[in-house]
Amino acid sequence: MPTATADGRQARVLAGALRNWAAIDTDNGTTAARIQIRQPPEWGFVGTINITDQQTHRILELLREDLTNNTPHLASPERAAAVIHALITERRTAGHTTIHVRDLIAAAARIGRSNAWIAAHLGDLADQGEIEETWRPSVFRIA
Repeated sequence: MPTATADGRQARVLAGALRNWAAIDTDNGTTAARIQIRQPPEWGFVGTINITDQQTHRILELLREDLTNNTPHLASPERAAAVIHALITERRTAGHTTIHVRDLIAAAARIGRSNAWIAAHLGDLADQGEIEETWRPSVFRIA
């Protein structure tokens, strides 16, 4: 994923693209929404694009489709457990002897599970003897 440029080029390109998209559309309806584009680092104004009701619905459909395609889906409990097990094995292989719940937070989005689910799963693994609880909350021994 590209990073935002400090000079705001991406904001200006986005504003130009939206302005062209709105201008060449054959919808001559009245303005239903206004998109205001600002650029970093001071978030200075770049442009305002007025869009019609029809254009608003079209852009919302594009965003919904993108969200649907890019939202992590809930992994089965077995798949989520396999991902957590692989991450624990990875840490063990890297020479770590403990694992903290926060070490696995990045996996939450990948498996569609909450941080609380991950913490509970680590507790279950401790109950099963696969990892050991330590005196520190949310920290487990993986040796």
